[in-house]
Formats: sequence, C-alpha cells, structure tokens
Amino acid sequence: MLTCGKYGPGSVKMGHYALKFLYTRVLHLSWESDHLPTPKVPKLLPVVLSPEEVLEVINAIPNFKHKTIIMFIYSTGVRISECMRMRITDIDSKRMQVKVQEGKGRKQRYTQLSVHLLTILRAYYRKYKPVHWLFEGGKRGEHISEGAIREILNKARYKTPKITKHYTPHTFRHSFATHHLEQGTNLLVIQRFMGHSDIKDTIRYLHVQQYAVDKLSNPLDKLMGEGK
Repeated sequence: MLTCGKYGPGSVKMGHYALKFLYTRVLHLSWESDHLPTPKVPKLLPVVLSPEEVLEVINAIPNFKHKTIIMFIYSTGVRISECMRMRITDIDSKRMQVKVQEGKGRKQRYTQLSVHLLTILRAYYRKYKPVHWLFEGGKRGEHISEGAIREILNKARYKTPKITKHYTPHTFRHSFATHHLEQGTNLLVIQRFMGHSDIKDTIRYLHVQQYAVDKLSNPLDKLMGEGK
C-alpha cells in the first residue's frame, strides 16, 4: 500500500489528483501517471447497528422532534442531506411512500413509508406545525441543519455507553439497508430505496448482514429432502 509519511492512501490519492490538475490544467505540462501511481484506498465496511441497538438509541433521545428525525432516517434510509431538505408534500400517505427529491446527483426516487412512522409524523405535525420543510431549523422557514442532526446523536452517545460502535446519522441509513437484507428484501429493491446508481454499492451490505445459522438449510440436506 502506497503511503506518504503520516498520510494515508486517501490523502495521498487526493494529492495525486491535485498535482495532476496543476501539471495538466495550470502549467499545461505532460503527466506521466506511471511515475506516480495512485494508491488503492481500502474500502471499509459500513458501521451497522443491530435492531436492538437502534431502538436503544431512539429511546435515549428525549426530544420528540429529534427522536422523529432519527426514526425517519432509519425507517426510510435517506441520507442526512436528503432528510434536511424533506418537504411536507414529499410524504405520500395514500401510497405509503416518501419522495426523495434532493437525492445524490439530483436524482429523485421513492422509498417506503412505515406505518408506525406515519403515526409518529402525524403527531409531530400536530405538535410542531411545520410550514414547508418537514424538519424546520431554528428560524421559521429554514430547514434543519446537518450539524443539528449530528448533535442529536452526539448527545445520545452519552446515554448509550454500552453501544461501543461510533454511530452517526449515516449509520442508520446503513442499518436500514442491512436489516432489509436480513429480512429477505430483494437486493434490487434495496438499491432503489437507497438511491444507488451502481448495484455494487448495495452489494457491500451482504458483507455485514447477520444470518441465523440455525435457521439456514444446508443445500445437501435440502436436496435429500432433509432440509427445513
């Protein structure tokens, strides 16, 4: 693995592209990439909470609005930027869908709307009466900020010391996808919910899902009629 002193492969790779831009676009010089190869950045598996851990975190959040926001991210699998810009009109209770309009690459998609979340959202609407954005910020008419959402979980960590994983808002998006996979949801459906343009981004959740080994049938037992 190519590194440069205290800098990791990700930083070295960024420096590589910065130098390439300087040589080719600014100085208009030739660039021989063979002399300075880019390092391979290791792909880390996403941090995923168990369903019990998700519930523990949610129960550790005292503020109803804050609790609703984290439940929303976990229940829909949206990114933090998508949650921030969610509009009231994006909630389709008739079709039990959530429209994600500010997706990555400006792509729109639909994800599922939980029956329980809908009940929570209706109570949330009656209490906070948002006008345009589903989750408003400190100023009327503005949506909540990314920092405010992250702070919700920063405070929750002090109340969930038994959870040693470093969880963030994105962890609940990862957990949404992984738990769907564990309950047998088709990978292509999860890809659509997550808004992944490449199925490879969805396949990585295969590496973190947990199987109940005692409930799995061995292919040979199934072939011989002895499987469950």
